[in-house]
Amino acid sequence: MALKDLEQIQHDIDNKHIRPLIAEVIKCYEAGAYRAAIVSLWTAVVTDLTGKIRTLAEAGDGEAKSIIENLDRALNNQTVAKVQEYERNILKTASKSLQILLPREIVELERLNEDRNLCAHPGFINESDLFVPDAEAVRAHLVTASRAVFSQRPLAGKRLLSMLEEEMNRESWPNDGDYFLERFFHQARKSARRNMIILLIKQSIRPPEGNKQIARRALGPALAIIKEAPLEFENNLSSTLKAWEESGILKDPQLIRASGAYGGTPAFWRALPETAKSRLLKLLDHCKSETLVNEGFFVCETMVNNEVNEIRNIALSELTTEQLDIALKDTISHKMFIPTIIDHVKRSSTFRTAENNLSRLEQCSELLSPDNVANLRNAIQENKWNQVRRAGRSEAILCSIFNGNATNKETRTEWRTLAEWLHSEGKRDEDDDYLYNDFLELVTDS
Repeated sequence: MALKDLEQIQHDIDNKHIRPLIAEVIKCYEAGAYRAAIVSLWTAVVTDLTGKIRTLAEAGDGEAKSIIENLDRALNNQTVAKVQEYERNILKTASKSLQILLPREIVELERLNEDRNLCAHPGFINESDLFVPDAEAVRAHLVTASRAVFSQRPLAGKRLLSMLEEEMNRESWPNDGDYFLERFFHQARKSARRNMIILLIKQSIRPPEGNKQIARRALGPALAIIKEAPLEFENNLSSTLKAWEESGILKDPQLIRASGAYGGTPAFWRALPETAKSRLLKLLDHCKSETLVNEGFFVCETMVNNEVNEIRNIALSELTTEQLDIALKDTISHKMFIPTIIDHVKRSSTFRTAENNLSRLEQCSELLSPDNVANLRNAIQENKWNQVRRAGRSEAILCSIFNGNATNKETRTEWRTLAEWLHSEGKRDEDDDYLYNDFLELVTDS
């Protein structure tokens, strides 16, 4: 193993109290004392895992606290059998009870324990039959222990967190908060739930490599937690944003994305540090629409903060068609875009543009109110070039929008008014191609 690799292993150790033990392991390794290296390495693993369990206990983990109390009682009473039992079960405890080790890591660390037993308890056998590990075995065990234990922070629910991250990276990840709650959140213990919340907050605001898809996938479960455990989520959001603000991580892009993701909840504005809030308001006051769209400012529903909501409404009205398409793809709430889409319909300058603008309403069809339908009629009537009414696909698109609209009596009245006007305009122009007969029949028969 190269010297820099040994130095890297020591550098990556999370618990500084473990470093002298690892230094001892490395000295044995470099001296060719491989049995001593493996025995010392297992001692370091048990010591580090115990330290992690103590940290979890101090953080309020009930299971970890019970384990540490039993261990300390055995140590104080010098109950050797209990202490030995603790060491024998340390991997099972870390994996099953606390979930701070993954199944694959357990298998690898069990091999280390087996080799340690062969090194420390050779038995009364011929010297020629003694177990003598080679340099490769020691090197493999040291790397395994470093990756699985020494370099890791004390996090409960490691297996669940790993599964959650893996599933969010798959195309099969369902956009369903109930799925996340049932599969992950409800079966997690308190400390694991906390780590889960922090992971989702991080992935939704600071996704890996700016991956918007991961950000959207993380936001769905996060919003489900807000409904399921609002206080728990707010506390973790508050501590996370505070830590990011104090460390300088909460920069302009993250501020925009954070407000875009969670600004529709009162919890976000309570959790956001005042210094960050001041920066956000100043930033939004002069931020370009392109930046707001690219950083996910239009993801959530109506902003709870009135000042920010007013800024966003102005920004919505200024979106280009390209920006509107990006925002519609990113958002979890299409409702706020309806006035902007209708305005784009009104300003349509070609048949193709008119069809594209009208098609965007299909994504919002079930959300259309009577006022929205009335405004759509006005937009079509006020289109200067009459491009919407005369576009070849407009009738089919309007039929599709109507079919997707769970209409009440008032909404149906507005649809009928629109259909009758379109039909009358076609008759007035004596143009059979634009009578909208199918649309009128659909609306009338509903």
